[in-house]
Amino acid sequence: MMSVWCQNLWDELILKNEIQLLKEKYGIDTQFKVFTYDLADIFYIDENIKYLEYFPIWIRNPKNILRNLKNYYHFIKTIKWCDKVVIGGGGIFFDNETGNYSNPLNQWLFRTEIIKILKKEIVIFWVSIDIKHNKNSEKIKKIFVNAKEVFVRDNGSFELLKNLWIKSEIILDPVFWDNWEVWLKNYKKNFLVKKVDAKSFCLNDIRDTDFSGKTIWLALRSWYLQTEKVVIHEIIDFILHSGWKVMLLPHSFHTGDDMANDLKFLSQFIKSWVEITNSMQETYEIYKQKKIDFCLSMRLHSMILSQVYGIEFIAIKYAKKSDLIE
Repeated sequence: MMSVWCQNLWDELILKNEIQLLKEKYGIDTQFKVFTYDLADIFYIDENIKYLEYFPIWIRNPKNILRNLKNYYHFIKTIKWCDKVVIGGGGIFFDNETGNYSNPLNQWLFRTEIIKILKKEIVIFWVSIDIKHNKNSEKIKKIFVNAKEVFVRDNGSFELLKNLWIKSEIILDPVFWDNWEVWLKNYKKNFLVKKVDAKSFCLNDIRDTDFSGKTIWLALRSWYLQTEKVVIHEIIDFILHSGWKVMLLPHSFHTGDDMANDLKFLSQFIKSWVEITNSMQETYEIYKQKKIDFCLSMRLHSMILSQVYGIEFIAIKYAKKSDLIE
Protein backbone atom coordinates (compact mmCIF):
# COMPACT_ATOMS: atom_id res chain seq x y z
CA MET A 1 0.00 0.00 0.00
CA MET A 2 1.55 3.25 -1.14
CA SER A 3 0.84 6.30 -3.25
CA VAL A 4 0.76 4.81 -6.75
CA TRP A 5 -1.34 6.78 -9.19
CA CYS A 6 -1.62 9.76 -11.49
CA GLN A 7 1.57 9.32 -13.50
CA ASN A 8 4.18 10.41 -10.96
CA LEU A 9 7.57 8.91 -11.79
CA TRP A 10 8.97 9.01 -8.27
CA ASP A 11 5.99 7.06 -6.86
CA GLU A 12 6.47 4.40 -9.51
CA LEU A 13 10.24 4.14 -8.97
CA ILE A 14 9.72 3.74 -5.22
CA LEU A 15 7.37 0.85 -5.98
CA LYS A 16 9.77 -0.67 -8.53
CA ASN A 17 12.70 -0.68 -6.14
CA GLU A 18 10.67 -1.77 -3.12
CA ILE A 19 9.45 -4.80 -5.07
CA GLN A 20 13.02 -5.69 -6.04
CA LEU A 21 14.28 -5.34 -2.48
CA LEU A 22 11.38 -7.37 -1.08
CA LYS A 23 12.11 -10.10 -3.63
CA GLU A 24 15.71 -10.19 -2.43
CA LYS A 25 14.48 -10.53 1.15
CA TYR A 26 11.61 -13.00 0.69
CA GLY A 27 12.47 -14.79 -2.56
CA ILE A 28 12.25 -14.25 -6.30
CA ASP A 29 8.83 -15.96 -6.50
CA THR A 30 7.18 -13.71 -3.91
CA GLN A 31 3.67 -12.67 -5.01
CA PHE A 32 2.50 -9.07 -4.66
CA LYS A 33 -0.85 -7.34 -4.75
CA VAL A 34 -0.44 -3.61 -5.04
CA PHE A 35 -3.17 -1.09 -4.25
CA THR A 36 -3.35 1.92 -6.56
CA TYR A 37 -5.69 4.81 -7.32
CA ASP A 38 -5.25 4.42 -11.06
CA LEU A 39 -5.55 1.03 -12.76
CA ALA A 40 -5.38 2.59 -16.23
CA ASP A 41 -1.75 3.77 -16.10
CA ILE A 42 0.60 1.09 -14.79
CA PHE A 43 4.32 1.90 -15.03
CA TYR A 44 6.00 -1.14 -13.48
CA ILE A 45 4.91 -4.48 -14.94
CA ASP A 46 5.94 -7.77 -13.33
CA GLU A 47 4.44 -11.24 -13.65
CA ASN A 48 4.32 -11.52 -9.85
CA ILE A 49 2.32 -8.31 -9.38
CA LYS A 50 -1.43 -7.83 -9.53
CA TYR A 51 -2.83 -4.30 -9.18
CA LEU A 52 -6.03 -3.55 -7.26
CA GLU A 53 -7.93 -0.33 -6.72
CA TYR A 54 -7.87 1.27 -3.28
CA PHE A 55 -10.83 1.38 -0.93
CA PRO A 56 -12.15 4.02 -0.42
CA ILE A 57 -11.88 5.94 -3.68
CA TRP A 58 -13.79 9.16 -4.44
CA ILE A 59 -16.29 8.03 -1.84
CA ARG A 60 -18.22 11.29 -1.70
CA ASN A 61 -19.54 10.69 -5.21
CA PRO A 62 -22.79 8.62 -4.96
CA LYS A 63 -22.02 7.09 -8.38
CA ASN A 64 -19.09 5.25 -6.80
CA ILE A 65 -21.12 3.27 -4.25
CA LEU A 66 -20.97 -0.05 -6.15
CA ARG A 67 -17.37 0.58 -7.12
CA ASN A 68 -16.39 1.09 -3.47
CA LEU A 69 -18.36 -1.94 -2.31
CA LYS A 70 -16.44 -4.03 -4.84
CA ASN A 71 -13.14 -2.48 -3.75
CA TYR A 72 -13.93 -3.10 -0.08
CA TYR A 73 -14.57 -6.77 -0.84
CA HIS A 74 -11.23 -7.07 -2.66
CA PHE A 75 -9.49 -5.18 0.14
CA ILE A 76 -10.70 -7.62 2.80
CA LYS A 77 -10.04 -10.63 0.57
CA THR A 78 -6.49 -9.45 -0.17
CA ILE A 79 -5.64 -8.79 3.48
CA LYS A 80 -6.85 -12.29 4.35
CA TRP A 81 -4.77 -13.73 1.48
CA CYS A 82 -1.46 -12.06 2.29
CA ASP A 83 1.31 -12.97 4.72
CA LYS A 84 2.48 -9.38 5.22
CA VAL A 85 1.12 -5.91 4.56
CA VAL A 86 3.76 -3.40 3.44
CA ILE A 87 2.84 0.29 3.76
CA GLY A 88 5.14 2.75 1.98
CA GLY A 89 7.13 4.41 0.77
CA GLY A 90 7.41 8.09 0.15
CA GLY A 91 5.70 10.92 1.99
CA ILE A 92 2.36 9.20 2.39
CA PHE A 93 1.58 10.24 5.98
CA PHE A 94 0.46 13.87 6.02
CA ASP A 95 -2.43 15.96 7.30
CA ASN A 96 -2.22 18.98 5.03
CA GLU A 97 -4.16 17.97 1.93
CA THR A 98 -7.87 17.61 1.33
CA GLY A 99 -8.88 14.16 0.11
CA ASN A 100 -11.96 12.00 0.39
CA TYR A 101 -11.78 12.68 4.12
CA SER A 102 -11.06 16.00 5.80
CA ASN A 103 -7.88 14.40 7.13
CA PRO A 104 -5.95 11.90 4.94
CA LEU A 105 -4.71 10.13 8.08
CA ASN A 106 -8.23 8.82 8.71
CA GLN A 107 -7.96 6.45 5.77
CA TRP A 108 -4.72 4.97 7.11
CA LEU A 109 -6.30 4.61 10.54
CA PHE A 110 -9.17 2.69 9.00
CA ARG A 111 -6.91 0.42 6.97
CA THR A 112 -4.51 -0.40 9.79
CA GLU A 113 -7.41 -1.17 12.15
CA ILE A 114 -8.82 -3.66 9.63
CA ILE A 115 -5.38 -5.24 9.19
CA LYS A 116 -5.05 -5.51 12.97
CA ILE A 117 -8.48 -7.18 13.27
CA LEU A 118 -7.46 -9.71 10.61
CA LYS A 119 -4.22 -10.33 12.53
CA LYS A 120 -1.80 -9.60 9.69
CA GLU A 121 1.74 -8.32 10.13
CA ILE A 122 2.41 -4.72 9.09
CA VAL A 123 5.77 -3.45 7.84
CA ILE A 124 6.09 0.30 7.20
CA PHE A 125 8.79 0.93 4.58
CA TRP A 126 10.66 4.10 3.56
CA VAL A 127 8.12 6.68 4.61
CA SER A 128 8.18 10.34 5.57
CA ILE A 129 5.76 11.94 8.01
CA ASP A 130 4.63 15.53 7.55
CA ILE A 131 2.30 16.63 10.33
CA LYS A 132 1.26 20.29 10.46
CA HIS A 133 -1.10 20.00 13.43
CA ASN A 134 0.07 18.57 16.76
CA LYS A 135 -3.38 17.11 17.46
CA ASN A 136 -2.76 14.59 14.66
CA SER A 137 0.28 13.09 16.38
CA GLU A 138 -2.04 10.75 18.26
CA LYS A 139 -3.39 9.45 14.95
CA ILE A 140 0.15 8.79 13.78
CA LYS A 141 0.78 6.85 16.97
CA LYS A 142 -2.32 4.69 16.44
CA ILE A 143 -1.27 3.94 12.85
CA PHE A 144 2.35 3.09 13.60
CA VAL A 145 1.93 1.25 16.89
CA ASN A 146 0.51 -1.77 15.03
CA ALA A 147 3.58 -2.14 12.79
CA LYS A 148 6.14 -4.86 13.49
CA GLU A 149 8.89 -2.91 11.70
CA VAL A 150 9.10 0.78 10.81
CA PHE A 151 11.63 2.29 8.39
CA VAL A 152 11.67 6.04 7.71
CA ARG A 153 13.76 8.04 5.26
CA ASP A 154 14.45 11.24 7.22
CA ASN A 155 15.49 12.36 10.69
CA GLY A 156 12.37 14.48 11.23
CA SER A 157 10.11 11.44 10.90
CA PHE A 158 12.45 9.43 13.16
CA GLU A 159 12.32 12.08 15.90
CA LEU A 160 8.55 12.46 15.65
CA LEU A 161 8.07 8.72 16.15
CA LYS A 162 10.68 8.64 18.91
CA ASN A 163 8.67 11.27 20.82
CA LEU A 164 5.64 9.01 20.45
CA TRP A 165 7.62 6.02 21.79
CA ILE A 166 7.55 4.34 18.39
CA LYS A 167 10.79 2.59 17.41
CA SER A 168 11.97 3.20 13.83
CA GLU A 169 15.10 3.00 11.70
CA ILE A 170 16.35 5.55 9.16
CA ILE A 171 17.28 4.06 5.79
CA LEU A 172 17.97 5.46 2.33
CA ASP A 173 15.09 6.25 0.01
CA PRO A 174 14.47 3.14 -2.17
CA VAL A 175 15.19 5.02 -5.39
CA PHE A 176 18.86 5.04 -4.34
CA TRP A 177 18.79 1.34 -5.24
CA ASP A 178 17.81 2.06 -8.85
CA ASN A 179 21.45 1.90 -9.96
CA TRP A 180 22.94 0.81 -6.65
CA GLU A 181 25.75 -1.52 -7.69
CA VAL A 182 27.06 0.79 -10.41
CA TRP A 183 26.81 3.80 -8.11
CA LEU A 184 28.80 2.11 -5.34
CA LYS A 185 31.42 0.91 -7.80
CA ASN A 186 31.90 3.97 -9.97
CA TYR A 187 30.20 6.98 -8.43
CA LYS A 188 31.30 7.31 -4.83
CA LYS A 189 31.65 11.07 -5.09
CA ASN A 190 28.86 13.52 -4.41
CA PHE A 191 27.38 14.97 -7.61
CA LEU A 192 25.53 17.75 -5.78
CA VAL A 193 27.11 21.02 -6.91
CA LYS A 194 25.11 23.27 -4.61
CA LYS A 195 21.77 23.55 -2.84
CA VAL A 196 19.69 26.74 -3.05
CA ASP A 197 16.35 27.76 -1.58
CA ALA A 198 13.45 27.81 -4.05
CA LYS A 199 12.10 31.10 -2.67
CA SER A 200 15.33 32.93 -3.49
CA PHE A 201 16.47 30.93 -6.54
CA CYS A 202 17.46 33.19 -9.43
CA LEU A 203 19.80 33.46 -12.40
CA ASN A 204 22.74 34.46 -10.19
CA ASP A 205 22.69 30.96 -8.63
CA ILE A 206 23.90 29.42 -11.88
CA ARG A 207 26.10 32.16 -13.37
CA ASP A 208 29.27 30.73 -11.80
CA THR A 209 28.56 27.14 -12.90
CA ASP A 210 30.58 25.73 -15.79
CA PHE A 211 28.09 24.38 -18.32
CA SER A 212 30.60 24.28 -21.21
CA GLY A 213 29.47 21.90 -23.95
CA LYS A 214 26.71 20.43 -21.80
CA THR A 215 23.05 19.61 -22.18
CA ILE A 216 21.20 21.21 -19.27
CA TRP A 217 18.01 19.62 -17.99
CA LEU A 218 15.43 21.49 -15.94
CA ALA A 219 13.41 19.27 -13.56
CA LEU A 220 11.19 22.03 -12.17
CA ARG A 221 7.69 22.16 -10.77
CA SER A 222 5.10 24.87 -10.35
CA TRP A 223 4.23 27.05 -7.37
CA TYR A 224 7.43 27.21 -5.30
CA LEU A 225 9.64 29.66 -7.20
CA GLN A 226 9.19 33.38 -6.70
CA THR A 227 8.12 35.02 -9.99
CA GLU A 228 8.62 31.58 -11.48
CA LYS A 229 7.86 32.39 -15.13
CA VAL A 230 10.33 35.29 -15.17
CA VAL A 231 13.05 33.26 -13.42
CA ILE A 232 12.68 30.21 -15.67
CA HIS A 233 12.64 32.28 -18.86
CA GLU A 234 15.78 34.10 -17.68
CA ILE A 235 17.56 30.82 -16.95
CA ILE A 236 16.59 29.25 -20.29
CA ASP A 237 17.66 32.36 -22.22
CA PHE A 238 20.97 32.49 -20.32
CA ILE A 239 21.74 28.85 -21.13
CA LEU A 240 20.75 29.19 -24.80
CA HIS A 241 22.68 32.43 -25.30
CA SER A 242 25.73 30.74 -23.81
CA GLY A 243 25.57 28.12 -26.55
CA TRP A 244 24.32 25.20 -24.47
CA LYS A 245 21.28 22.99 -24.98
CA VAL A 246 18.16 23.10 -22.78
CA MET A 247 15.84 20.15 -22.12
CA LEU A 248 12.75 20.19 -19.91
CA LEU A 249 12.28 17.12 -17.74
CA PRO A 250 8.78 16.59 -16.26
CA HIS A 251 8.50 13.98 -13.49
CA SER A 252 4.80 14.25 -12.71
CA PHE A 253 2.11 13.83 -15.36
CA HIS A 254 -0.69 14.12 -12.80
CA THR A 255 -4.07 13.55 -14.44
CA GLY A 256 -6.20 15.20 -11.75
CA ASP A 257 -4.17 18.13 -10.46
CA ASP A 258 -2.87 20.76 -12.88
CA MET A 259 -0.67 22.25 -10.16
CA ALA A 260 1.21 18.95 -9.85
CA ASN A 261 1.41 18.31 -13.60
CA ASP A 262 5.00 19.14 -14.59
CA LEU A 263 4.33 18.51 -18.28
CA LYS A 264 1.57 21.11 -18.41
CA PHE A 265 3.64 23.59 -16.43
CA LEU A 266 6.92 23.17 -18.32
CA SER A 267 5.30 23.08 -21.78
CA GLN A 268 4.81 26.86 -21.64
CA PHE A 269 8.60 27.29 -21.78
CA ILE A 270 9.14 25.33 -25.01
CA LYS A 271 10.76 27.41 -27.73
CA SER A 272 13.37 26.97 -30.44
CA TRP A 273 16.22 24.73 -29.23
CA VAL A 274 14.22 23.72 -26.12
CA GLU A 275 12.80 20.18 -25.96
CA ILE A 276 10.67 18.30 -23.44
CA THR A 277 10.00 14.67 -22.49
CA ASN A 278 6.39 13.55 -22.74
CA SER A 279 6.05 10.45 -20.55
CA MET A 280 7.37 8.88 -17.35
CA GLN A 281 9.23 6.22 -19.33
CA GLU A 282 10.91 8.80 -21.56
CA THR A 283 11.99 10.84 -18.53
CA TYR A 284 13.29 7.72 -16.78
CA GLU A 285 15.34 6.65 -19.81
CA ILE A 286 17.04 10.07 -19.85
CA TYR A 287 18.65 9.23 -16.50
CA LYS A 288 19.29 5.54 -17.22
CA GLN A 289 21.02 6.27 -20.51
CA LYS A 290 22.76 9.30 -18.99
CA LYS A 291 21.63 11.70 -21.69
CA ILE A 292 21.96 14.52 -19.14
CA ASP A 293 25.16 16.46 -18.51
CA PHE A 294 23.75 18.70 -15.80
CA CYS A 295 20.38 19.02 -14.05
CA LEU A 296 18.62 21.81 -12.18
CA SER A 297 16.41 19.77 -9.86
CA MET A 298 13.42 20.65 -7.72
CA ARG A 299 12.04 17.11 -7.69
CA LEU A 300 13.62 14.99 -4.94
CA HIS A 301 13.83 11.92 -7.13
CA SER A 302 15.43 13.91 -9.92
CA MET A 303 18.15 14.68 -7.36
CA ILE A 304 18.41 11.02 -6.33
CA LEU A 305 18.48 9.74 -9.91
CA SER A 306 21.12 12.33 -10.78
CA GLN A 307 23.24 11.10 -7.88
CA VAL A 308 22.96 7.38 -8.59
CA TYR A 309 23.52 7.76 -12.34
CA GLY A 310 26.47 10.13 -11.87
CA ILE A 311 25.00 13.41 -13.16
CA GLU A 312 25.99 16.78 -11.69
CA PHE A 313 23.03 18.77 -10.35
CA ILE A 314 21.93 21.83 -8.43
CA ALA A 315 19.25 21.09 -5.84
CA ILE A 316 16.50 23.71 -5.57
CA LYS A 317 14.95 23.12 -2.16
CA TYR A 318 11.24 23.80 -1.60
CA ALA A 319 10.52 21.24 1.15
CA LYS A 320 12.39 19.53 3.98
CA LYS A 321 12.54 16.23 2.05
CA SER A 322 15.25 17.82 -0.09
CA ASP A 323 17.51 17.40 2.94
CA LEU A 324 17.72 13.70 2.04
CA ILE A 325 20.32 14.90 -0.47
CA GLU A 326 23.48 16.33 1.14
